[in-house]
Amino acid sequence: MARPLISLFSYRTYALSARWCLSLTLVCGMLWPVTGFDFNSPVYAETGPAGPANNPTLKQAKRLLDAGQSEEATTTLRRFLATSPKPDLLDDTYLLLGAALHSSKQYGDALKYLLQLQTEFPNSEVTDRGKLMQARVHAAMGNLDLALPILTGLRNLSKDDGTKREALRLSGEFYAQKKDATRAIQAWLDEVALGTEDQAEDVRTRIRELASETSDKKTLDQIRDTFPRSFPGDLASLRLIDLYIGRGEDHQAIRQIQQFLVNFPTHPQAAKTSELLATLQAKQKSNQFFIAGVLPLSGKFAPFAGEVLSGIQLAVEATRDRAGNPSVGLIVKDFESDSASFLDDFSELLNTDRPLAVIGPLLSRNLPVMAELAERAHIPLITPTATLPNVRRLGNYVFSTALTYELQAKRIAAYAIKEQGFLRFCILHPDTTYGRELARLFAQEVRQHEGEVIAIESYKEGEADVGAQLKRMKAEDLKKYGLSVPVDQTKLTGKQTKLDKKVFYTPGFDAIFIPGRAADAGIITAQLNFHDMKVPFLGANGWNSPDFARTDDSSSDGAVFVDGFFVDSPTPTVQDFVARYKKRFETNPTVFAMQGYDAAKLVLDAVRKGAASGEAVRDQLLTQPDLSSLAGPAAFGPDGTLSRPLFLIQIKRGRFQQVN
Repeated sequence: MARPLISLFSYRTYALSARWCLSLTLVCGMLWPVTGFDFNSPVYAETGPAGPANNPTLKQAKRLLDAGQSEEATTTLRRFLATSPKPDLLDDTYLLLGAALHSSKQYGDALKYLLQLQTEFPNSEVTDRGKLMQARVHAAMGNLDLALPILTGLRNLSKDDGTKREALRLSGEFYAQKKDATRAIQAWLDEVALGTEDQAEDVRTRIRELASETSDKKTLDQIRDTFPRSFPGDLASLRLIDLYIGRGEDHQAIRQIQQFLVNFPTHPQAAKTSELLATLQAKQKSNQFFIAGVLPLSGKFAPFAGEVLSGIQLAVEATRDRAGNPSVGLIVKDFESDSASFLDDFSELLNTDRPLAVIGPLLSRNLPVMAELAERAHIPLITPTATLPNVRRLGNYVFSTALTYELQAKRIAAYAIKEQGFLRFCILHPDTTYGRELARLFAQEVRQHEGEVIAIESYKEGEADVGAQLKRMKAEDLKKYGLSVPVDQTKLTGKQTKLDKKVFYTPGFDAIFIPGRAADAGIITAQLNFHDMKVPFLGANGWNSPDFARTDDSSSDGAVFVDGFFVDSPTPTVQDFVARYKKRFETNPTVFAMQGYDAAKLVLDAVRKGAASGEAVRDQLLTQPDLSSLAGPAAFGPDGTLSRPLFLIQIKRGRFQQVN
């Protein structure tokens, strides 16, 4: 039952103390335990006088909430509302119901009562508490952008420091959930000014935990730049130093330490950091040569760049451990090609640090401009992952250890035609750049080897039914080589059955190439078998997923695909690489790690053979016909791509097995 604002106002004039008693002991002291936080009663003492609640039903609801019995509390409060309680108890009842429903994850109903509190009792002493709870409910529903404006209003308009402090705390937590660490920290620092010293220390602990758990370089840079000479800028700087050292970016760590010592000369960590600086500088001076890794170690491509970097680091560390080898250091640059300073930073690396080679970039779109600068500096640029064909057209210093579409198409076609004797093929590919290009190159290889492509069909990734494509493929095949033989079952069995019009189809093609994702290929192979297209299946590296091998109906059993790396390969060099990688990084290597490893190892081998400049490294890479890649003997072709043995992998009884 709602109470009019006029009667509410007159009631407040003589019952203020009792109302504070009810709102604080029943509601404020209950909210934090219900929602998982631990604010003690002294915090709420700042918002008004405290005293015992004088309504037995509300006291009972509070006890149930304190005991974690939110469903029982909700039932009690709903029954209480049904009795048409006195108007002066309604606002507290709405707030308690909002808290109970929030605790039991009935968020829609919780919002209904909290909004009712604000609508009917805008001047209630508990309305601000209701807004805090409303923000919590929005956040629990994943609507942080609805929660934060409510908290901003409380921070700016509430006359109570306790409410402001709580709003600031929640704001910080919600900004942290949104990965906006700088705003989270600023909210928490504003909270410090409104609390006691003990509360301020709690806030600082919160900020320390956030900074220590952050591994994103951009975020740490932003924190450091926002608080360059104060807390927590010092924490961000120290965290960055740790990250750079962990990544092998000693150059960056040195610069970060030097900046830290300028900004925080009397910091408790200053002496220890100075010692670290001396150690890193001595380590740098001990290296005769350097190679550089230029990779996007921040942002959405960071996981792939990290795998490449791990492969590079493993190669450098292995060479360093061998006696008699020249000392080669690693410079790691976390470069974002979209940043305004990218070209200047890359030019400085080439002309100041003078590495023997640069390993990078990750993406094809970044190759042209980097290739031009590397050409001017006479420093080889080796991309470990970019699939751009014919990188040599960008310059004489550009190389690629990536698994290109062309390499895959050549190897799977050679297996099918030369090793299996297949001559006629169908192709079913996803309508993506990956699928279209592999289909085109495979068809080109087939025709160059005097084979024939009967039909080419495409599908959308994720398409569950490719029956229409298979029927068109079958129709094309029947025009040339396929056989369709109707069989009268009544002649065979002596009685009529549903199979009396059965047509037996025999494919006229030898195999079908499906260059798609493993998830799609598993569905497609089952449908091919259903349509009597029981021919060998061929695929590309998109198939390399254990889930594909374990297809329940075994429809893909016997299928063969190609990839640049096979973690379970019995090849001794691969086994050694996998064992060392797992020991160093506690995870299995990927094809990206392998390609980074190969790129670094080829440069290190050139140095071991006497190359002492970028020009000499380039000459070694260009002229050596038996370079040592992880998979076996290799050589860079005229297009700048490393031609090396690829892995043929067959699916047998739910497991991957190497064919070659």
